[in-house]
Amino acid sequence: MQISRKTSKGGRRLPSEVGLFGRVKAQGWRGLLVPAVFVLAFLAVIAPIAAALLIAQHHSFAAGRARAGSLATEVVRRADMASIQMRSALRQLQAPPAHQPCSDEGMRRMASAVLEYDQIQGAGYADGDRLICTSAGLLDRPIDLGPATFHTRGGFSVRTGVRLPFARGVGLIVIGAPSGYLMFVHPHLTVDIPLASNRDAIGVIGISAPRLINRRGPIDIGLLRRFYAARETDFVAQNRLVSVQPSKSGDYAGFAILPIDETRNGMARDLLYLLPVGFVCAGALIFLLRILVRAENSLATIAKRALKTDEFYLRYQPLVELETGRWIGAEALVRWHRATGEEMRPDLFIPYLEEAGLIPLLTDKVFEMLAADIAGDLKEREDFYITINIASADLRGDRLMHLIETLLSKTGCGARSFAVEATERGLIDAEDGGQALKAARKRGICVALDDFGTGYSSLAYLQKFPFDYIKIDKSFVDSIATGAATSSVVGHIINMARDLRLGIIAEGVETEEQARFLVERGVRYGQGWLFARAMPWAQLKAGLDQQQA
Repeated sequence: MQISRKTSKGGRRLPSEVGLFGRVKAQGWRGLLVPAVFVLAFLAVIAPIAAALLIAQHHSFAAGRARAGSLATEVVRRADMASIQMRSALRQLQAPPAHQPCSDEGMRRMASAVLEYDQIQGAGYADGDRLICTSAGLLDRPIDLGPATFHTRGGFSVRTGVRLPFARGVGLIVIGAPSGYLMFVHPHLTVDIPLASNRDAIGVIGISAPRLINRRGPIDIGLLRRFYAARETDFVAQNRLVSVQPSKSGDYAGFAILPIDETRNGMARDLLYLLPVGFVCAGALIFLLRILVRAENSLATIAKRALKTDEFYLRYQPLVELETGRWIGAEALVRWHRATGEEMRPDLFIPYLEEAGLIPLLTDKVFEMLAADIAGDLKEREDFYITINIASADLRGDRLMHLIETLLSKTGCGARSFAVEATERGLIDAEDGGQALKAARKRGICVALDDFGTGYSSLAYLQKFPFDYIKIDKSFVDSIATGAATSSVVGHIINMARDLRLGIIAEGVETEEQARFLVERGVRYGQGWLFARAMPWAQLKAGLDQQQA
């Protein structure tokens, strides 16, 4: 859109404008963008690594807890197996016909039970706390077993660590039935399970009575306090993982206790796999963040936001009659003042808006701002008009006529109050462009070819399109009286326009010498810093009032 490419018709480039993207510093909530980006970048690096650490920790902890649970379950399974065999043996010993426990028949039955059930190492009969006979035979003298360690809810007595004269090397577990029969169980049967460390502990405890029945490894019964108090089965106590699995058929439970610090070994193994994944995720997040930040700060995105927040505005540069200096019109020039305070140059932002397909939105904005600026100010100024630059996208279909009709409706002005300018670059689609320009001229809108002479097909376009006047580009006006190779081109353009009966406006007039040259060759109109720079509408209106006075 040519009106936006020029910093000012006939003016120099602004010398101290900020770079294309400037600092990322916006007003309001956008002022948080920079710290937010740093925070997000920090999180993008830290979060995946922290997540890897947490996952590894959680996984190793869960693995440790699962191992403890598995050990406790195996212990109680073995204890249940021994309990089932002991009950079966007791039923066999007490089966009819009735007999004396320490009779030949009774001791034969005890010996048979020991042979039949592999979880039972021996059987016997006690009178109170005194062992009278065993599956091996009648004792010469009764053996005092001492009081039971505890009694179960089913009435069974439990003695732990019992050393008998005929098996002094083993502290047997002795289970006594209410009938007086005893079962001897080897302590290793329930706890003969491979352990990862000599710091691990497993065993069997009573439930109704908080007593150890069997154990392997270092154990403090106090570690099981939470089980007895609240029946918690999986918990951490004194930096140890504890798992307790109650039996479904007996008054006992299997337990396993593992040092929690041993789970860190598993954590280290997990980190060997998870940390590289964390670094890859961190890199991916940073890459995505970079794309998002670029998208957020791309000129197209910023321009879309600016079109909604009124960062664009219009300035008007007078078109003058060269002999008198009278203002006969003005060209509307779009400007962009960003919320950052940066003044964006049209020759920088227009190409990006064209590539992003945002030029139609900008044109809509220009017509909207123009209608708001002039309101009804042109109704009484029939000898003054505003020129508006249009782009190739505005020449497609009936878009241009829709814009013009809307502008006339909002301002209440006649068609002679406005003109449109198209550049050679904006006339690529000759058929659509020609139809749109013809419709505009038929409506009474003047049509001009802007920046004449800078393209390759300017002469051809003069034949294809309906123009009322041409505008000599500033580059040719600058060469006047300089002796440059292009200095003679201005004269040829003027003669050609006169032959084609086209009006002429010279752009970028900055010196009296240039103005005099143009007047001498019959050019009536011009614009440039020699006469006036682009200004707000209020200032232009005041100048018109002064000129009229």
